[in-house]
Amino acid sequence: MEDREFFDTLYQVWSKTTGAQDKFWMPERSVFDDFEGNVRPFGIWAVDQEQKWTLVASQVTEADADFITAVHGCLPDLIRRLGDALDEADRLDVE
Repeated sequence: MEDREFFDTLYQVWSKTTGAQDKFWMPERSVFDDFEGNVRPFGIWAVDQEQKWTLVASQVTEADADFITAVHGCLPDLIRRLGDALDEADRLDVE
């Protein structure tokens, strides 16, 4: 798979996630028990402009919630910058 195709595929998958176009994902402390005695104190919520919350994931650790929400939030910008870098590299190759 070529780089551009890979980045396009990532973006397409991201665009199908809960609220990708009009919500942001936010970790929120709560208490979920995984029934094995492990407490996973965070959930991940998609929040819209009217402050309507939609649960995306539960029973995650703080580190997992932080990582997932950070990647979800920055992925479109990352894909755009990677595309710009590939375009610049192609332009320089032509020159």
